[in-house]
Amino acid sequence: MADIALRGVTRMSGRRYLLDNVDMTMRDGDLTVLFGDADCGKFTALRAIAGVEKISSGEIFVAGNPVSKLKGGKRDVAMVFEKQGLLPHKNVRDNIAFPLRMAKLDKDESARRVAAAARRFGLEEILAKKPKKVSEEERHLIGIARAWVRRPAAYLFQAVNPKGGAEIRRRVVREMRRLVKEEGATIVYATDNSGEALRLADKIIVMSFGAVAQAASPQRIYRRPADIDIAELFGTPSINLLAGEVTAHEDGTARLRLSGGSEIAVPAHVKSSLGGEQITLGIRPPHITLDETQSNKIEGRVIEKRLKGDKTILQLDTPEGEIAAVAGEIDSDRVRLHLPPDYCILFDSKGNIVRSKPPKTRP
Repeated sequence: MADIALRGVTRMSGRRYLLDNVDMTMRDGDLTVLFGDADCGKFTALRAIAGVEKISSGEIFVAGNPVSKLKGGKRDVAMVFEKQGLLPHKNVRDNIAFPLRMAKLDKDESARRVAAAARRFGLEEILAKKPKKVSEEERHLIGIARAWVRRPAAYLFQAVNPKGGAEIRRRVVREMRRLVKEEGATIVYATDNSGEALRLADKIIVMSFGAVAQAASPQRIYRRPADIDIAELFGTPSINLLAGEVTAHEDGTARLRLSGGSEIAVPAHVKSSLGGEQITLGIRPPHITLDETQSNKIEGRVIEKRLKGDKTILQLDTPEGEIAAVAGEIDSDRVRLHLPPDYCILFDSKGNIVRSKPPKTRP
């Protein structure tokens, strides 16, 4: 398996930037998720790595080797498309073997690989069938098997469209996990499902307007999103965003007055110019606690309860507007919310995150 890297990659269509000077790295043995909406550039990046789409400038590396001038079949990566593009006149066996035939692999070795793929993906009973005679789930497994027989340095996966069926999507995800766990495979997966990204990824690369907005572990994306837009993309219920201003800052702590008058202290290193400036405090519903003994309190009245497993999702009316929280069993409709300082995220007036630690200085 191998690292994949994009350095200064740009892809233009007319005057439109589909990829705009993109730098990203996908580590050997990791499952890296490219995440964003339909026009963010994630699928363009995936196709560029695969060699399906030419780049306008920059370079793509696989295992440290530049591959931008190579045809897709020479790049040692295998792409599993959402639509498998199976050859309708060929049976399943020949569809799986197709990339091996194109590579002029020895027939005996090709037969061994196809047989091994059929066993691994449960396709032995349908090898003689034509694509129109197999199920949609089997079509996706054939696509994965066709990639697997190539023994690629990395796999590139497009997410299955939700209209294709939730069970098919789950099966494809299970097979990706198997590849990582059993073979240490390098996988790049493009999806617009934030929950899936958080569950699956070793690393998430958030894309927006053809550029990288943030690249980090799922934990960091969730806990320290680079900006408000990214914060709102992840987590259910959505992050609470409370308006306010900085009233004081010292010793790594910013003191805030929220728009409804609540006084909150959070660990943050703010510039002196932020004093009195409008800011936004973000806190995720699962991080809010009901604790009357702590500081950083906001009074709330429960206006809605929704059960989710053994937890209750609360919607509360507060002086700061509506706030969502996740709690255990509660008896009263009047509660006192505690916002733990370490879970509070501060965004400046432009929507960018404010550091919780001082910037590193050179000795």
